Amino acid sequence: MSLYAISSELELILDAILEGGADSPEAQQALESHLAGLDAALDDKADDYAGLIRSLELRSAARKTEADRMRSLAKADEALAERLKDRLKEAMEACGRTKIDTARFRLSVAGNGGKQPLEVTVTAEELGPDYTSTFVEVDNTKIRAALEAGKVVPGCTLLPRGTGLRIK
Repeated sequence: MSLYAISSELELILDAILEGGADSPEAQQALESHLAGLDAALDDKADDYAGLIRSLELRSAARKTEADRMRSLAKADEALAERLKDRLKEAMEACGRTKIDTARFRLSVAGNGGKQPLEVTVTAEELGPDYTSTFVEVDNTKIRAALEAGKVVPGCTLLPRGTGLRIK
């Protein structure tokens, strides 16, 4: 029986009990018996769900660990490639060679494009308002503290925390 079917049937039975549809002791006994069966089915289904959830969480953690390991290896490869590229460029410049053609590659030392690099050695105050910008952002910590203290902050409200399923 699916979790949806169990939940729906439990709701129907509880509605019937609340509406007083179980006046006779036999009907009450039948409802309680059926409810106990659904309760056991829900327990079994919940156990199956919890097992699947735990399995997925463990697989997710293993995959994250493997992804971190692979990301670390990729960074190491990138760093090594960059160091080797710098060494080759330095060797070509030291020999006065700006181009090398090999059987597989065509190498060249060329100037970088894009915007020319900029170095600023003074503070923003020394530059003045013509060359600075102001960035304003919302301070959630201060807003939360004010709302928790009972103050009204226009356009801001604390939301309910909600609930979560814990599997131990």
